[in-house]
Amino acid sequence: MADVVVPTSEVRAALGKITRGFDAGDTEPVFFGSHRRPQAVLVPIATWEKLVARAEDELDLDLARRRIADRRPWLSEDELGAALDRIAEGDSAQKPA
Repeated sequence: MADVVVPTSEVRAALGKITRGFDAGDTEPVFFGSHRRPQAVLVPIATWEKLVARAEDELDLDLARRRIADRRPWLSEDELGAALDRIAEGDSAQKPA
């Protein structure tokens, strides 16, 4: 993972240079922290967006697998609509006029 951990003070001083490198196509993450212990990482925005998209895909896949494994009966669209209407009516009936 982090072969080189840059001290936070050096990253602070070199932040402009690091971001220009990202703009120029450098894709290497910059790990930084104190006492050679990584505490954070800087990555180009394109890398960040790919990581977020992949994490969202993994979460969606996990949810789909759990739903497929769930053998309980599901509400139809009409049943769901009716249930939501009942909830909405209950909320409006409880609120003072």
